[in-house]
Amino acid sequence: MMARSQFGKSALFTLILLLLMLAYPLVVYLHIDEVSPRWYGAVLLTVLLIRSVLTGARRVSDWLIVGLVSVYCLSIMFFDSQLLVKFYPVLMSVGMGLLFIASLFDSETLIEKFAKAGGTTPPPQAQNYLRVLTLCWGGLLLLNGLIAAYTAWFASLSAWAVYNGVISYLIFACFAAMEWGYRGYYKKRHNIIDDKP
Repeated sequence: MMARSQFGKSALFTLILLLLMLAYPLVVYLHIDEVSPRWYGAVLLTVLLIRSVLTGARRVSDWLIVGLVSVYCLSIMFFDSQLLVKFYPVLMSVGMGLLFIASLFDSETLIEKFAKAGGTTPPPQAQNYLRVLTLCWGGLLLLNGLIAAYTAWFASLSAWAVYNGVISYLIFACFAAMEWGYRGYYKKRHNIIDDKP
């Protein structure tokens, strides 16, 4: 019962965290001139630490991510930098992109781990497809990180907010929708049926 309660809290916090990430560009756009960058760093660091406690960092990669994001948050607080505040989408996109790419060197890709966590065990025939998909997601995230960095450095605050708060999410949604449609076709063509663990 306690484990289920802990899982429920973790899932709820993950949902809240996702909503905060989606709203981040809008919040920065509306309040960056009124709120000191130090507060953004402090809030992000607090959220990170709470998430780490609830989800539990188990692997070296988990601790590495916690360490890197902590350094980022502390840098915002130390330098009181609006530019660093605008680099949060860059950090998230590049970080996730690198995780996808790095998982290609593991026995299971990140997408396979996501599938198993969702209760589906991908069949062996789908492995090549999932590896290519992992590479595509990693490349898309890294490209998005480069564009986000450009908007942080050179674009106006409004252009930064529109790209990182609207356009980038639409790009990801379109890619996910196209992949979902193609996946159904690929499964039928290769007679692939997902196995339940």
